[in-house]
Amino acid sequence: MNKKFFLVMVIVVGTIIGLWSWTLVAPNNSISIGGSASVQPLLKKLTDKYKTEDGKKFVYSATGSGAGVTNVQEGVYEIGFISKKVSPTDWDEKKGFEMPINENEALFKELKDEDINNKDWYWEQLQKQEGIEDTYRSIEFADDSIVFVYNDKGTGFDKFLEQSELKYFAFEVNEEGNIKEDKENSRTNASHQILKAIYSPDSQNNLITWNDLAVMIATLFSGEDKTVIDKNIALANSLVSNKVKVTPYSSTSGSGTRSSFNNLTGIEPGNAVKEYGANGTIYGQIEKSPGSIGFVSMLYGASDSKNVKSVKITQNDNIWDPSSKDPNQDLSTYPLTRPFIAIFKYNTDNEEKLHQIVNFLFWMATSKEVEKFYSSLGLSQVVLK
Repeated sequence: MNKKFFLVMVIVVGTIIGLWSWTLVAPNNSISIGGSASVQPLLKKLTDKYKTEDGKKFVYSATGSGAGVTNVQEGVYEIGFISKKVSPTDWDEKKGFEMPINENEALFKELKDEDINNKDWYWEQLQKQEGIEDTYRSIEFADDSIVFVYNDKGTGFDKFLEQSELKYFAFEVNEEGNIKEDKENSRTNASHQILKAIYSPDSQNNLITWNDLAVMIATLFSGEDKTVIDKNIALANSLVSNKVKVTPYSSTSGSGTRSSFNNLTGIEPGNAVKEYGANGTIYGQIEKSPGSIGFVSMLYGASDSKNVKSVKITQNDNIWDPSSKDPNQDLSTYPLTRPFIAIFKYNTDNEEKLHQIVNFLFWMATSKEVEKFYSSLGLSQVVLK
């Protein structure tokens, strides 16, 4: 064996041993968490900043809200994250899964400032509880917003809005904070009809055109003066394309964003909808696809784009424009919201790791140190409200 070959073999064997050793060591130096893709941008910031006292890092996998539930139940994740309400259908008692205890209504209900300053407060409170071994516990730590965005490039829709009495594209939210069918609120009911016309078709052939959309808006939102209605309909027919379809985009079935859309509108998207797994992908597709419309998190809905616009949201005399750069606009009261929730299992088989998990959750949910992370993504810390 010549010297050169021997040195090559030493390097190869050394690399293999190093990789083998890393594979054994890495899992012990990290804590696996994951779930909702919508939660990922926030968790990326939080996990980059946080380390346990012994140097462990939390590693986040964006696998969707559905996986966030099942993987925490099956012990794959130490913490599962979802971007929708906790559903009883996800926690089937026949399978041995009882609904998680909502800490926002339990231990966090009377949280004080001095409690927040004690990093071990949550752990200490759990230690005082009796009979909680193997219980699942949930923390609603943030409110996110659902924003409707669209690309009307080349459709003439923007000219119609400018020249009509309508001025902007908006959906009306009722007092309950949704856009479901509502016979008591004509503007919310009209908004629901429009969303249903856009999202319900099962075939591409049945998608409405941008001209259809403009005529619907002119008919339903021009008030009761027939002269004004007829004028706006005539503008729609003269300015807006009847060839370009309104192509709807959605996150995949079972995702937190999709579930929130269903809950807020009462609409189940049809088979003609184009589905993607992440909000960023949906936004990117809409940005490069004239004639498209979709719903995304506030992080993307408030993005600065020359092609993508956000649908304004109205409620009585209030108007919210997620894409507006007006520094005086207050989006904290924006009504179309959905929760970000963390779920973990209280099991003391590895008490040291459980303590680390509990402290991390308390820090990310209550620390004013990370408040800027939430606000930079259009989120608010629920526990601190």
